[in-house]
Amino acid sequence: MSPVRNSLAEVSVGLAPDGASEISYGMKSLITGLKETEVVKRGNFTLTSGERSDFYFDFKKAYENPRLFKKISNALALKIKGKVTCIAATGYGGIPLATAVSLRLGLPLTLVRSEKRTHGLKKQIEGYVPTAKDLVAVVEDVCTYGTSLIKITDVLKETKAKINGCYVVILRPEMKLLFKYPLYHLIKAKDLLRQ
Repeated sequence: MSPVRNSLAEVSVGLAPDGASEISYGMKSLITGLKETEVVKRGNFTLTSGERSDFYFDFKKAYENPRLFKKISNALALKIKGKVTCIAATGYGGIPLATAVSLRLGLPLTLVRSEKRTHGLKKQIEGYVPTAKDLVAVVEDVCTYGTSLIKITDVLKETKAKINGCYVVILRPEMKLLFKYPLYHLIKAKDLLRQ
């Protein structure tokens, strides 16, 4: 394990009490923190896909708790595999998370707009623009059907960079997504929905 990742492990999950594994204790701590921050909303919601759901994850609420946000970003940074050269994200949920992960790992940050700008420099990619030599980790807060992940990876493909994988905090579906790249998660929706 690299020195950076080793120090992240100490910060992100702390010491596990009563002989519990550090990772399981760390994930339980994250789940408790997300619940206490009221990230889980119950009701009648329309998702981005247009489908209806009786629950919604308002992950951006986690950003109001700096200590929780730090734990989440450290845990996600630890999850990233391989010799990644940059971190990429899109949207209000992904960009703060990717910024924190990029700072933790000391890697350049790539910001992908949902659409190409029609004014100014007319860019769709801001910050670091990956090249064919890059291995990119894409970061997102919540994944339901992978729509935003597909959009961002499609834009990144135009740079000829390779996609290492997509790393999400909360994975909503219980089914296997038909997704081209490896998909890693910290927490499954069912774990957050348990009372």
